[in-house]
Amino acid sequence: MPTHKTKIFNTSVDINYEKSDKEKLIELINNLNNRIKKFSHLNGKVSDIKIIILAALAIEDELLEKKNISLINKSLKADLIKNDLKIEKLNSEIINLKDELNLLESELKSKNRNDFSKEDQIEKISNQIEILNQSILSIYDE
Repeated sequence: MPTHKTKIFNTSVDINYEKSDKEKLIELINNLNNRIKKFSHLNGKVSDIKIIILAALAIEDELLEKKNISLINKSLKADLIKNDLKIEKLNSEIINLKDELNLLESELKSKNRNDFSKEDQIEKISNQIEILNQSILSIYDE
């Protein structure tokens, strides 16, 4: 297992690592040193261990915030899935109602055609009755 020699907060450190993790290790070391630099104004005022503790607390704070954001995202994702299911159900209901509406409109058109046909028949019969009435009246008038 290779060893990486580095400085973390002005302290030489030898760190064993897997070959595949070298780039990740270097990035982590750089990130830690950058975090510690944020507290460089405290150098000489407080002990090194306190500066490292402050950096660790800042890391913990960031991790906690990311965890909370992750939980919120999971909750939002679950809500989105529920809403998608509701939308899908409503879309299905809309399609069924449209099909039912089309069927009812078709039945209404059919009934209207039947009604028009009956009206035509009634009018024809009425005309025939009128003709018969006139014929009967004309017979009496004679």
